Amino acid sequence: MNTDSIQHRKLRLRDALMEQIFLSLRKLKPVRERVTLGEKNDRVEREHVARYIFARQFCNGKRVADIACGTGYGMKILGEAAASVDGYDKKLLCGNFIMDLEKESWTKSYDVIVSFETIEHLAYPQFFLENIARTSRLALISSPIGEFHGYNPHHKQVWNLEEFKRLLGEYFDCTYYYQIAESIYQEPKLPVRFAIAVGTPRQFLHA
Repeated sequence: MNTDSIQHRKLRLRDALMEQIFLSLRKLKPVRERVTLGEKNDRVEREHVARYIFARQFCNGKRVADIACGTGYGMKILGEAAASVDGYDKKLLCGNFIMDLEKESWTKSYDVIVSFETIEHLAYPQFFLENIARTSRLALISSPIGEFHGYNPHHKQVWNLEEFKRLLGEYFDCTYYYQIAESIYQEPKLPVRFAIAVGTPRQFLHA
């Protein structure tokens, strides 16, 4: 057995043990569905902010949408560079448009659409990705990677990195980035826990 195989086997065993521990702890400490800056001042908040700071570089002078914008802190970060930022979410939380992403489509087109930690919440993410590909020239989409079922009861989808890439690749030509805590890298570092896809809709590749 080569070194890589041994390492992956150790990671699988570790993840299986962590799964049992987390499922037990989750009964005592439910997971948050939304982030409000300043509410906890913890690692989760810092990770979310880091993703938006990363996305800001793609938004200079652009018409931007933050879809599943939550409480709007990300819109403010993107708005530091963007010409305009629209927010969409299923609830009115920050002057955003209200929309059921499982069933509804927006009509406006954007230079950049940002949607972080969204697709894992959807029963049929293909519908949502089709809408993004239809209405944007660049998309930034993130998701947790390698979660186990039940880790987050709000998540309807779990996938490994290859499954995530395969899904996004149906709609976009992507460059992938990988997040560890507040740092974002171009090369994956094991174990991959969060991935960010920066993708051009395939309809524009030869335009």
